Amino acid sequence: MKGKMKMKQKIRYSVICALLVLAVALLASSCRTAPTESFQREEAVEMAVEMEDSTAFSAPSEPVAGAARAASVERLIIRNASLEITVPDTEAAVETINRIVDEAEGYVVESNVYKYQENKRASVTLRIPAQKLDDILGQIRDIATEVQRENVSGQDVTEEYVDLQSRLRYLEATEARLLEFLEEAEDTEAALAVYDKLQGIQADIEHVKGRMQYLEQSAAMATVNLTIAPDELDQPIQVKSWRPLATARQAIERLIHVLQFLVDAAIVIILLILPVLLTIAAPIVGVAYVLRALLRIFWRRRARKKE
Repeated sequence: MKGKMKMKQKIRYSVICALLVLAVALLASSCRTAPTESFQREEAVEMAVEMEDSTAFSAPSEPVAGAARAASVERLIIRNASLEITVPDTEAAVETINRIVDEAEGYVVESNVYKYQENKRASVTLRIPAQKLDDILGQIRDIATEVQRENVSGQDVTEEYVDLQSRLRYLEATEARLLEFLEEAEDTEAALAVYDKLQGIQADIEHVKGRMQYLEQSAAMATVNLTIAPDELDQPIQVKSWRPLATARQAIERLIHVLQFLVDAAIVIILLILPVLLTIAAPIVGVAYVLRALLRIFWRRRARKKE
């Protein structure tokens, strides 16, 4: 009997141990699987953040090699020119310049013709193809009597343009990877996190493309600022017409204005200034009169005492 009891106790202990081991195994497996979904959500967010950080740290490294690459590509130079010229006829010169610009497939940004003293001056801003700048400047010099001032400058933006190209490649690569993450996202939270990062990257791409387009257009079209003045020696002698009737009319108008002023002044003096002066002077005169009377009485009494 004792042997059977010991055998039953061993079996019971074995079953209890097996159940404990199974419970521990189930608990461990549940602990491992519980954070799986949250880990997947966090993984997409972390990968998106890492992509943005890698872009931020990788893009600045490109300008180090940007100067070397800029030397091997076609130069991108923004050219500007400014001239001050004198011409026999300002309006005719402006028309000629407009025709020259049209033939060169350029355009006039701004044109102002204004009168200065007895003559007309003009200021004109032109945009013309950069490769035709020298030729057009030569044609403008030909129509001028004298070139008072001329300045031609150029700004090399090749290195900046190459750096923008490199940054654009990085941003587009980041955009492609974020799109892949967005497609692979398993829940809404992860998809929204990736989408937010994707919007920032796409905004940066548009900004870089806009800057590149501006540099391309500025380099393709040169800017010319012209100041046009008439040559005084070429201007005809102008004698103003004599109009005695107009002079007489102006004299009569001025006389009427003077008379009106005098009448207005008299009205103001009589109706405003005199009453005010009388109001102020009356008390003063009264006090002076009283003081004078008192002094007379005083001196009379004093004179009587001396007698």
